[in-house]
Amino acid sequence: MKLFKFVIFIILIFTLISCEPIRKTTTLKPFNIEPPKETPVVKKLPYEAFVIIDDSKVYSATDYNYNAGIIHTVEFPVGNIMKQVLPIYFNQMFQKVKYDRDMSSLIRSNDILIINAIVDNINFKEKCCLPVVLDVNARTKFVIYDSDLIALALPVYGDGSGKTSKSGLFSYIDEKDLGNTAYQALLNSVKNATDGIYAAVMNPKTQISEAKQLINKDPSKSFPYKVVANLSLKVNDIAEACAAAQMYVQLEPKDSEGYLLLHKCYLAQRQYKDALKQLEHAISLAPKSAILADKIINFYIERGKFEKAIEWIKKYLELRPDDCYAFLTLSVLHFKTDKTEEAIKIAEKALEKLTFSGVGLKISKREEEYAKISSVEPNSPAEKAGIKPGYEIVEIDGKSTLELPINDIIQKIRGEEGTEVTLRIKKSDSEELQSYKLTRVKFYTEPAAVSYKGALAIYFLEMNDFSKAKKHIEEAEKISPENSYLRLAKALLDLKEGKNEKVIEETEKLKDSHYARILQAIAFAKKGRFEDAIDLYKNTKDAILITSKTREEFFLTIKPYLEKIENRAIEYERAGQYALALREYAKLIDVSDDDKAQRIRNRIGRIISQNPSLVELRDEGRKHYLQAEVLFTNNKFEEAIVELDKALRLQPFNPQIYFNKALVYEKIADYAKAIENMEIYLQLAPNSPNAQTIKDQIYKWRFIHEKEL
Repeated sequence: MKLFKFVIFIILIFTLISCEPIRKTTTLKPFNIEPPKETPVVKKLPYEAFVIIDDSKVYSATDYNYNAGIIHTVEFPVGNIMKQVLPIYFNQMFQKVKYDRDMSSLIRSNDILIINAIVDNINFKEKCCLPVVLDVNARTKFVIYDSDLIALALPVYGDGSGKTSKSGLFSYIDEKDLGNTAYQALLNSVKNATDGIYAAVMNPKTQISEAKQLINKDPSKSFPYKVVANLSLKVNDIAEACAAAQMYVQLEPKDSEGYLLLHKCYLAQRQYKDALKQLEHAISLAPKSAILADKIINFYIERGKFEKAIEWIKKYLELRPDDCYAFLTLSVLHFKTDKTEEAIKIAEKALEKLTFSGVGLKISKREEEYAKISSVEPNSPAEKAGIKPGYEIVEIDGKSTLELPINDIIQKIRGEEGTEVTLRIKKSDSEELQSYKLTRVKFYTEPAAVSYKGALAIYFLEMNDFSKAKKHIEEAEKISPENSYLRLAKALLDLKEGKNEKVIEETEKLKDSHYARILQAIAFAKKGRFEDAIDLYKNTKDAILITSKTREEFFLTIKPYLEKIENRAIEYERAGQYALALREYAKLIDVSDDDKAQRIRNRIGRIISQNPSLVELRDEGRKHYLQAEVLFTNNKFEEAIVELDKALRLQPFNPQIYFNKALVYEKIADYAKAIENMEIYLQLAPNSPNAQTIKDQIYKWRFIHEKEL
């Protein structure tokens, strides 16, 4: 018997040696697996994350097992597995996470990180002798970007492994084992990458150091220069950032990102002419870039050049008519420039393109299979009817979906709002068909639709059309009640209806909105809390939703209080108590429009021409003024402005401080600020012996400013 077994074994060995290996391919279908029961402990990051993961991605790996005479190729559904693995860690790691195949649904903000999650490698080994063993090793790669889509760090990698062992006599590795073991490997690889991701985001100086080490090893590699430039900007090392960005441009002269980095470097130094030049060059290389379009539009908005911003956004939309967010910006810019009717037309037209009528189903379709329901919209007709993901749509209005392409199926389910569609559906746990008659309702294809509705509500409220405004607010609340435009519209409605306490409470939550601040200031003024209103208004920038009407309403609301201050200042002035008069005028000028502020300064100019000692610099004020002179001499212009501002807080009507500020702004080519400060100087010192020379200089600056921008 032993001899017989030995002969059989020898024959088998010779057969295996003499034959070609057996080749087989296993294609694993996407599957769902139960996540670990224990919640993982990870280091938390103070950011939201937008994670790009293609859940349809397949990775092909081959095990060459020549001893067993088998070459086995497995197609792992790594995208499907990663889509299940990432939330286990990332949902704990970030404040909020969204996962998508691409960036079409990305809403950019300064507090968001974009992470491209990639399966860099996966391999496996099968051991066929007892025990049967399967080893899977995986490597994941994470590329982290800021909201401008520029790399924030060197790529972060994570390695992980999974293992399955079976000891039974007739045991073998099946598809389920392959899938579960790959899941273990990818789960461990993501886990092992989390510390690296945390360190990359929270330790920029370490990242800069590591990138420099790579540069020293190979100066021809461009990526580390980009990391050094971007992170140096974020830690305010502008000289380092500029040097790295210039090197990146030399290595990658056709990449728009290098010129965007240079734009940001020059912007940080207030070298606006050079900043604009670099940005325009970046746009010439990537004219369809939404990020670059956003940059140049905001560049002009921040300088009050709203018509120029409109001109640029129209150019961009000729190339990218699909960018729904750009149309929203165009609409709001028209609103800002008091073209409210045009703003409404743009918003309504764009909103039509984002609207369709259906029953709330998302479907997938494979060849020679019925349409399958992948998800059901909450509160939709489909959900209310009890339809669930995984069900199959066999017929639509009597037409089989078996041979219909997916686009035809979508068109058949959609239709006019209020019309009916009949679906014959097979549940996932039953062979029986069930008919559902559903009425189509309105849906929106993009999250931006809610922002349009919020913006439209604001427009109509400014026109006192409450019925249309309320309709848009009600519809928007059903879709996304936390949308910022919607919340601003609701605050404005409350303000119009006299609910001032509610306005103060709700706008307090919108920390980053200057429009919310001015609505809150108006509400404070209406409640008689004038000093609170003034403090808020002084810290409000000229955001694009803030129109001349909004400011007029603030001034009208606060007018009684301002009149008291002005009357008190005039009484002091008439009584010869000029120091007290200047103190009251200082309160008044902080919350006056340009015309009113100019009249006050002209009045103050007459007072100080007769009493120059009133505005002489003493003690702390003089110290800051002299420190500014030293900084200016050493070309530290930004720091000089800081010192001059400190001096102004102590002596707000000293003409020479404004004169010097104008000269500093000229040095950094901020001609708008140079003009503003020199005009204030002339208002406070109308009898200056060099007044005409200064006026001539203002003309020159204004010409340069208009030509540049």
